[in-house]
Amino acid sequence: MDTLINLKKIDDLDSLDADYSFEWQKDANEMIDGINQYVEQTLSSLESESYQNAHCSLISLRIRLQELRGTIDGITNDAILMNCDNEEFTWPPLSEECRLLE
Repeated sequence: MDTLINLKKIDDLDSLDADYSFEWQKDANEMIDGINQYVEQTLSSLESESYQNAHCSLISLRIRLQELRGTIDGITNDAILMNCDNEEFTWPPLSEECRLLE
């Protein structure tokens, strides 16, 4: 994203939805690790019929998922913004040979 921000000459980082002042990829990986831990903890609690612990784990899982969703939504919105032309940079038209990844 830093390269796109520089290319589009976006000086006001507050105008972007995601916070790029930190290493968001590392932060997202930590969120995913936390999500995996809460899934494992929930499954373990259910297997041992410890429903109160399972309930607590599910609440924590939901919070982690919401945090990750917020990060992904911000990056998605910024990617949409980066695809738009502005006075600083206009994307060239796509050729017929261009194939989008699915």
